[in-house]
Amino acid sequence: MGAPKSSADPAHVVHALIYTLLDVFDATRDLHQTLTIKEQRDYEQSLRSKGYPASRRIEYVKDERLGSDEDIVMDKAAVMRRFVDGVHALGAEFAEGDVLAHTALQSEIITLQRLLVKIFLYGPTSTDPISHQLAEINAVSRSVGVASVDILAALQRRQEAARPPTPRSTHAPSAHSSLKHAPPYPVIATGTSSTSTVLMKYDEPRSRASHVRSASPVNTTVLEWRERLKPERADTDTDTTSMTGPTSSHGMHSASHDLYCVYAIDLQRDATRPLSSSITSEPSPFCPDCKGSLHLSPGKAWEISKWDEDCARTFQVQARFVAKCHCDGPDGQYACVICDKYAPAITVCGDVKALIKHLFEDHNIRELKHEEDIVEIIEKPVSRRDSGIGYGSSSRSGKSASMASSRRRKSLPAYEREGDVFDMRSSRR
Repeated sequence: MGAPKSSADPAHVVHALIYTLLDVFDATRDLHQTLTIKEQRDYEQSLRSKGYPASRRIEYVKDERLGSDEDIVMDKAAVMRRFVDGVHALGAEFAEGDVLAHTALQSEIITLQRLLVKIFLYGPTSTDPISHQLAEINAVSRSVGVASVDILAALQRRQEAARPPTPRSTHAPSAHSSLKHAPPYPVIATGTSSTSTVLMKYDEPRSRASHVRSASPVNTTVLEWRERLKPERADTDTDTTSMTGPTSSHGMHSASHDLYCVYAIDLQRDATRPLSSSITSEPSPFCPDCKGSLHLSPGKAWEISKWDEDCARTFQVQARFVAKCHCDGPDGQYACVICDKYAPAITVCGDVKALIKHLFEDHNIRELKHEEDIVEIIEKPVSRRDSGIGYGSSSRSGKSASMASSRRRKSLPAYEREGDVFDMRSSRR
């Protein structure tokens, strides 16, 4: 398959195991060819002994159900190709592997070697016809090939999941393309309440004033972020949202820092800085710098449950994460710091509930896992819920409102005030 059979680094255990497995595939193919030739010779001798004239040529027709040595070559090629793809994607880390991959590959090598030894030792004296041995060789070769490909694919998934997410490009597109292809704002709207909560995207300003057309419904309250200085130009179109900000040559982070409160920026820069007593001790937590309310409940936290293949993984959003997301100004908005790290646009939320919903819908498990103020927790089986969302006991605090995907229920989302059940039921995709 184009991969040189060079001496492997002793640390590259998967590399060495794969080439050992390829050698065993070669031995399996050789055995298959030897048995095929022997079967044809025995068949010809059987016919001659029964009086079949020597002047007549005997043509041997292969039974397709028994397979051929080409099938073994294809099994070998599939394993080799999967290994090469993994090395191209992850480099030496994939060639080294982990204990799970080492053990599983060794098991497959032993399985194939055991078959070869059994046929070499007991095949000549066995009462089973050679056709049976050929069919067994092809079946085991196929099984080992499929299992080895699955082992390498699982190894690559584990290693990719363990890596921190790669920051996405923050290079802003042209102003013309931003006008044509701007995505609609994701919106959370209540069913009967006269108020609503809005998520909006904050893009790095590309000019003195950028205008993005809103696709929000009529009853949506659009939250705007404007720079402290009075904008030179105002938009009079009621269907558009005007977002202005300082232009900077230092990228989005320089511009986005005008979104956050000074205290929030301090928390972002110093991961070891504890929360102020005005947040942890006051009945109505507030920022010690801007004095704005942070809409937190002491002793409570939000939980987010997301499906990873066939299991639910639960993450607790700590109060420190909410505090370092709060914006400067009297509106009490929250700008997602995970978006600030990895996304080309920052999502600005009208309240904490909207921020939690944004984390649940727009960020994957890898991004949540690598945020220091979002902690993955393990729920006890007795506290596991089949419903979509509700209160549950937390391992770090008294009670917590949690958000989860449900595989069974399907209904429209319902959103209540903090302190009540936060219910969002959606079918698992």
